[in-house]
Amino acid sequence: MRQLVVCCDGTWQKPHDRTNVHRLAAALAPVDANGHEQRCQYFPGVGATGLLVTRVTGGVAGKGLSEKVIEAYCWIATTFREGDRISLFGFSRGAYTARSLAGMISACGLLDLSGMSDRAARGLVERVYEEKYREGNQAQPSWRRGLRFAFDPEQKADIPVRFIGVWDTVGSLGIPDHLGLVNLADSPLRYQFHDVTLNPCIPHARHAVALDEFRGPFAPTLWSAPGPGQDVEQVWFPGDHSDVGGGHRETGLSDGALLWMMTEATEAVGLAFDQVAVRAVRADPADRIHGDVRSVSGPAGWAAEALFQPRPRAVPLLDPRWPNDAAVHASAYARQQEQGLQDGPYRPTRRLAPRESATVEVRADDCWTETGLYLEAGLHRFTAEGSWRSSTFESGPAGEAGGRLLRPRAIGQLVGTLVGRAEEVYRRLTGNRAADFYGARREETLPWMSLVGVLANEVSDVPPQQARPHERIAIGAGVEHDVARPGYLYAFANDAWGFYGNNSGRVRLTVTRV
Repeated sequence: MRQLVVCCDGTWQKPHDRTNVHRLAAALAPVDANGHEQRCQYFPGVGATGLLVTRVTGGVAGKGLSEKVIEAYCWIATTFREGDRISLFGFSRGAYTARSLAGMISACGLLDLSGMSDRAARGLVERVYEEKYREGNQAQPSWRRGLRFAFDPEQKADIPVRFIGVWDTVGSLGIPDHLGLVNLADSPLRYQFHDVTLNPCIPHARHAVALDEFRGPFAPTLWSAPGPGQDVEQVWFPGDHSDVGGGHRETGLSDGALLWMMTEATEAVGLAFDQVAVRAVRADPADRIHGDVRSVSGPAGWAAEALFQPRPRAVPLLDPRWPNDAAVHASAYARQQEQGLQDGPYRPTRRLAPRESATVEVRADDCWTETGLYLEAGLHRFTAEGSWRSSTFESGPAGEAGGRLLRPRAIGQLVGTLVGRAEEVYRRLTGNRAADFYGARREETLPWMSLVGVLANEVSDVPPQQARPHERIAIGAGVEHDVARPGYLYAFANDAWGFYGNNSGRVRLTVTRV
């Protein structure tokens, strides 16, 4: 028996980027604790190699992921022997690659490629990929014709993949939907077939997820509930995407997620790591959080805001009075207890008792104000007062619409309204409800500069027909709203993406749990 380890890196990531994927691969010992050989193969991320145009399309749209799945499958199929155990690791789109690779092995088995040339073996794998994996349940029985299997899924229930360990799986393949007209060049059929669900026969799986990643296209792809007897943990860590998966110069946060993964893999399947390398992993929960697109200032920040359209994740409750939720890593609570010199207080959280109220300020120039309020399901009353200003007019939290936008000074909002109408026509014609035209307000059905609340409580770790988006609350000057699911409350002035830098002022929002 041998331990076969596949490590798939993230978008544009190569060995010198020192992500957790590469560091884990480099830290593997030659043999495990029982003296079994450990063999590892590292694969750079999509967009990391090739011509410039290939690297750009790979990084932006995820083109090349199929190539990575096929490449990794070929290595496993040509290396695997009866009794070997397979462990898969990945970060970002590399995590998506690792999970899709597990899906291909589950669906197609492992081909017996012994005695074949590299070219012939590659051709056979590509055929199986196209005829079986891509087609899924629609595949013709003839896909098996002439094949020999080292692992046949129709003959054995136990898949040789014993462990999957991933950091912040991002499955945003293709051109992001909100890019409107550019998205017309994209075909979802190229990537919708990838199976990243967790096979119930894979006994162990670990997923480290970032609490503080705000880029809209970087929404995490979570696993649904595990099967009976399946050992699955999805744990949230402080930091952005690369603070969890690695790649930043400061590694205190990513080292915490790396050390956790190493420990879990050792305990679950007996992987062994060089102790000198392990001692070099130094977790620091108070280290710097990187990469919040909202912190970029000036024209570059406005462009990043429009391109990435920041969006909070639906994260678990972080309350130091109940720090025992297994879904949140202890480092998040440790950071919450410290007064950070660089980033200030970390995720201050308040829960309202029945009939209790809290007042927060919402700034006009902040595309997402974090209120720190974690609202429970049930009826809440929202009231707001004060005034704020866009580049062309001043208003209260109810915003402005209709005739007042016809004034010369409000020409920007008038143009934005017309752009929004064109956006709605485009959405109806294409069926792309996420399309966003530059200059249109974020919530087309609500007045310009009106106060909007969003509960970050989407449900995504379920079958698509059961998924639910974040909960929008049209607050304006005041409203009562029955919260459907608990979550953190965010608020913003209803302006266009990329224009928040022109705004000033703030309003006071009072929330009462009825």
